[in-house]
Amino acid sequence: MKVSLNCLKQYVDINIPTNDFLDKMVMLGLEIEECVDLSEKMKNVVVGRVEKMERHPDSDHLWICQVNVGKETIQIVTGAQNVFEGALVPVALHDSLLPNGTKIKRGKLRGVESNGMLCSGEELTVDDSVYPGAEVNGILILTNGEAIGTDMRSVIGFDDVIVDFKATANRPDCLSLNGIAREAAVALGQKVTYPSSEYTTAGGSIENMLSVEVKAPDLCRRYMARAVRNVRIAPSPEWVRKTLNASGIRAINNIVDITNLVMLEFGQPMHAFDYRDIGGAHICVRRAEEGEKLTTLDGKEHVLNAETLVIADSERAIGLAGIMGGENSEIKDDTTTVVFESANFKRDNIRRTARALGIRTESSARFERGIDIQTAQMALDRAVALVCQLGAGEVVNDTINVQASPYEERVVTVDSRRVNALLGLDVPIRTMLSILNGLEIKTTEQDGVLTCRIPHYRDDIEGTADIAEEILRVYGYDNIHPTEMKAVLKPGMKTPGVLLKENASAALASLGFNEAVTYSFIPKKAFDLLCLEEDSDLRRAVEIMNPLGEDYSVMRTTMAHNMLTVLALNINRKNPSGRFFAVENVYLPKQLPPTEQPLEKPIACLGAYGEGEDFFTMKGAIEDFALKMGIHAQLKFEAGGRPYLHDGRRAVISVNKMKIGLIGEVHPDVAANYQITGRAYLAELDLEAAAAAADHAFAVKPLPKYPAVKRDIAVTVDKEVPVGELIDQIRAGGKEILERCELFDVYEGAQVLIGKKSAAFALTFRASDRTLTDDEVAAAFDRIVRALDRNCGAKLR
Repeated sequence: MKVSLNCLKQYVDINIPTNDFLDKMVMLGLEIEECVDLSEKMKNVVVGRVEKMERHPDSDHLWICQVNVGKETIQIVTGAQNVFEGALVPVALHDSLLPNGTKIKRGKLRGVESNGMLCSGEELTVDDSVYPGAEVNGILILTNGEAIGTDMRSVIGFDDVIVDFKATANRPDCLSLNGIAREAAVALGQKVTYPSSEYTTAGGSIENMLSVEVKAPDLCRRYMARAVRNVRIAPSPEWVRKTLNASGIRAINNIVDITNLVMLEFGQPMHAFDYRDIGGAHICVRRAEEGEKLTTLDGKEHVLNAETLVIADSERAIGLAGIMGGENSEIKDDTTTVVFESANFKRDNIRRTARALGIRTESSARFERGIDIQTAQMALDRAVALVCQLGAGEVVNDTINVQASPYEERVVTVDSRRVNALLGLDVPIRTMLSILNGLEIKTTEQDGVLTCRIPHYRDDIEGTADIAEEILRVYGYDNIHPTEMKAVLKPGMKTPGVLLKENASAALASLGFNEAVTYSFIPKKAFDLLCLEEDSDLRRAVEIMNPLGEDYSVMRTTMAHNMLTVLALNINRKNPSGRFFAVENVYLPKQLPPTEQPLEKPIACLGAYGEGEDFFTMKGAIEDFALKMGIHAQLKFEAGGRPYLHDGRRAVISVNKMKIGLIGEVHPDVAANYQITGRAYLAELDLEAAAAAADHAFAVKPLPKYPAVKRDIAVTVDKEVPVGELIDQIRAGGKEILERCELFDVYEGAQVLIGKKSAAFALTFRASDRTLTDDEVAAAFDRIVRALDRNCGAKLR
């Protein structure tokens, strides 16, 4: 909020240098955006009177003027045609500076000496709102009887310092001159002199003129109105215009200026209606009808919805509540009766409406921050007091006050010992009382307990911590002395769950997969896209009460939807191939509707598509991942899985008879639902189950000293028998001397019987303490053949 120090001095005696004063305000917690000394923008410009004028001998449009500037009479040549003898005008003397940056020196115009310049309103950067007549085409003619030689800075308000205070989010009361003055008084140890709100009435009653109805009490906590008759519309006096202009508000006329001045003084936006434009002499505060239209004071038409709060008469909307009045009820030059409005509107509704309509006003900015309910009465009293003070009309008796609930004073009780404990100081109780009462928080003390009556404008004070903060910011942050920390700090550690996810991510990244980060929310339709059965346990999902949208309405129970969405996106972006992983949680409710937090289970989901990717490359990646995660036991891949995987190309992954995940090719119907062209592959691993199966113990053994013996074996077996079972039997038969077993061929065709397949393995035998004999190798080979025949029905080819 921009504040004129000249205005602030009407409230508080600022008896120290400006910079020292601003330092004190900053130490109280007020931010300062900018400080501008207007007097530096204009120098050596005074009020002068034109004593004599004569035509320039070499020009038919220039005048030679003799101008009295107080100490002397100087000669100035001007081309302005509105100057006349006896006129009071702004005079830029030799070596002067104008607000627009122009520097004036003495010189000659067509051979005639000119010792300065007569100034227009434009050259002084002022308009009619600052000084009447400033916008005329020509020299600014001064009409207020200013004394000759007076510094023009005092005439147009440039003898001032403008400070732009930034009110923090918890201090909306500082968006007012009263609020800033209260802080200044505390900083300087003084009392505040508030503007007078005394007024006289001229009879009658507003109750006989107007009725008010609030149909939306949830959005309007209080609505007040007063009437003024026999209104005389005129320009506001100089002090009002200067106050408004210093805060960046253009003066318009006395009635409108009163509402704006009260807003600056109290932070309470107000509005004035032309009484004759209020249809049916009835004001209704209601929600707008869907599609209702209103043209605001800026001439723009707005289409409203049912969430917009409006001020209406018996026929139409006449104002946007808390934002801007309507063009259909504005104050006009011939207005004779005015209704002042002072109300309290719900902050979040004003914020939503202002953003939706693209309107940002001084009024909406204050309502969005929050205004206390009591200020409405104080502002209304000040407004009618100004009417009397400015002679703008006659105040009608009585006030209309529609209020949802009465105001209740808040009382906060705190222990002074607790306050000192929070601050780490030893502030005397007497000092606490002095500070709090100086802040207009009426406080008494008994046995060390402070009873604080909170002012109506301080909604941010709720408990001990807030009272402690108020005391400290006045007592002084520089009184806090550092103390050494005595606690023994332990280094922070990551939880096992975090480490598990990080290790899994690092392992998958090392295998050539790219990490994808997805939302934890999925749409309900995802379960249909995945072709899940109606009774599938995955459909039992927690619904979001306030979702961002339909696409984020439930908590996911599977990572498949998220990964398929990632694959589809990359395919749509013409990426020919891709390998992706996501290590994130799924959310499994213990019951529905949920009465407690769902189970959060960490899952590693892998997805791949494109050239070189198939079921077996994905299977190999899972096996490598398992090794990196410390799983040394053999993984089992058995037929089965979820319906979003291909019936004949899917498997359940287990280790030591414990299920840890799924793998398979995406079912063609599901792929089509996600607009995935070509084959895609998916795997999901339960990280907690995988971690439980891990064995991180390892042994170190020296390089072998003795030679290896290599043998190949090929067997025929039923097609349904997994190769993994054959490998298990080979390892069991080879016992400790079988060092390695590698599958190198699987064949189905003319050389084997129908329903059979041929599997060939390369076997490596080695002993760590001796060279194996042919008999030892033959015995092991024979055991392998018998084990394959007995347990798998495999015959040696």
